[in-house]
Amino acid sequence: MAIMNIASIFAENVKYYRKKLGYSQYDLADNSTISRTMISHYEREGRIPPAGRLQLLADTLRIPVYKLFIEPKEVKKSETELSDIDPRSIKKLRDILSLPPDDRNDLYRILNKMLRKNQLENRAKAG
Repeated sequence: MAIMNIASIFAENVKYYRKKLGYSQYDLADNSTISRTMISHYEREGRIPPAGRLQLLADTLRIPVYKLFIEPKEVKKSETELSDIDPRSIKKLRDILSLPPDDRNDLYRILNKMLRKNQLENRAKAG
């Protein structure tokens, strides 16, 4: 098995965590205030941002920074199992998945904005 270089690991993990949240590159850009072009560079070229942006990216992806640099097989091993999620949340997820794609995307955008607002409020309180 070939060892991945750090830039490749970073690129794969940015994409993995973005998709895990159901974000498009545009959603991630909107929620992080990092341009969509830069998000694309991070995912395609493994371009690693400066420390401040790296933290902003990790915060937006709701992970600690170090997870962006762990080999993907290790990341997937440590992920939450569906059995760890409470039944009420699973029912809501099923309801959301039953929506037509356009309605589901609208709902994701609304949720993303609410979550981003909550992140900003939490940072302001901590800060």
